[in-house]
Formats: sequence, C-alpha cells, structure tokens
Amino acid sequence: MSGIMSSLTGVLTSLGGKIQGVVDRLFPPEKRAEWISRLQAFAVSNPKLAGFLLTNIALTGLPLLMFVVFTITVFVFSLVVALLVGLLAALLFTVFMVGLALLLILPTVFLTTMGATFLFLWGLGGYYIVKWFNEGSTGPAPEGDAIGDKLNSLTGGRLGFLTDGARKKEAGELPEVGSAGDEVKKGAGEVGDNAKNEVAKGADGVKQRTGKSANGKAANGKADKGGDAE
Repeated sequence: MSGIMSSLTGVLTSLGGKIQGVVDRLFPPEKRAEWISRLQAFAVSNPKLAGFLLTNIALTGLPLLMFVVFTITVFVFSLVVALLVGLLAALLFTVFMVGLALLLILPTVFLTTMGATFLFLWGLGGYYIVKWFNEGSTGPAPEGDAIGDKLNSLTGGRLGFLTDGARKKEAGELPEVGSAGDEVKKGAGEVGDNAKNEVAKGADGVKQRTGKSANGKAANGKADKGGDAE
C-alpha cells in the first residue's frame, strides 16, 4: 500500500511540475506577481465588489473550467475523427475510381497489344513479300524500281535510310555492330601506337640535338684552348 501511495505521489508531483512549467511559460512569475499586486490593490479599494466576484469565481469557476475542457476535448476528438473518416473516404474513393479505370484500361491495353501484334505480323509478311518481288529469279531489283524505293518516293524520301541501309548491307558495306566496335578499338589502338611512336621520335630527336650541341661546344672549347696554347 505504501508503495502504491509513494508511486501515486511521485506521479502527481511530476504532473504538478509539468503543469507548473506550462503555467510559467504562459504566465511568467513577474507577470503573476504584478497581477496579484493589482488584485490586492483592487480588493483593498473595493472590498464589497471583490468579495462578490471572489464568491462567484469560487462557485462557478470549476464548472466553467470543466466546460472549457469539455469543449476543447470534443473539438479535438471531432477533428481526429473527421481526419480519419476523410482519409478512409479518400482511400475508398481512390480504390473505386482505380477499379473503374482498370475496367477501361485493361481491355484497351489488350486491344492495342493485339493490334500492334497484327500490324507487326502484317509488316513482317509484307517484308518477305516485297523481298520476294524485289529479288525473284533475276536478282535484286535495280535502284528506283524496287517497291521500297517507290514507298520512299511516296513518303517524300523519309524512308531513304532504310533502303540505303538495306543496299549497303546486301553489298557488305555495312559492318555489324560487333565488328564496328572491333574496328573502333583497332583504330584507337593504332592511334595510340602512332602517338607513342611520335613521342619516342621526338624524344630521340631532342637527345640527338642535345648531343650534337654538346659535341659542338666541346669542339669549340678544344679549339679555343689550342689557340691560346699557340
């Protein structure tokens, strides 16, 4: 029992300290002392009015305080419930609208996928048909008579990259992706080797010029010494 009372006393003390801290933040001790001095001066100068007000505050202060607390509590509870209900309503509305959108988008995606597949197969079949008409038994059609060239002329030359690329590929002038990469690597290696050779040649030339200048200076020095000796 004593342990329960001591723990209850500790909780009440801690709660009182927190309340006191909040009161000190809202109403500093200096302000409270000033207000108390003013109330004391008012009570001394108007004792009857001060007694009437004090009696009313003592009897109606607690109900008014409870009413204010009740109002604040109801407002906070209503606000929390409204937020939760609004969030739940937003989630339900979102799920409902997404379901309606799925009912529309899934058939649309299915139809567009089937259409794209049909167009691809049609284009693939048309490609082999065009290829058969172009090549036939007499070889590839000459430039300008192929169906691809006619389609290119109908589109204003916008398909020229396809027809030119196909002719280059048939002629073996268009390298594969892997071979092109190898060619680039080889070219880069050759450029690096050439640069190294040029640097080495430049260094050898500098050494040779330095050696020649040193030999010339030595020869001039010997000649000057011979002239002095004479």
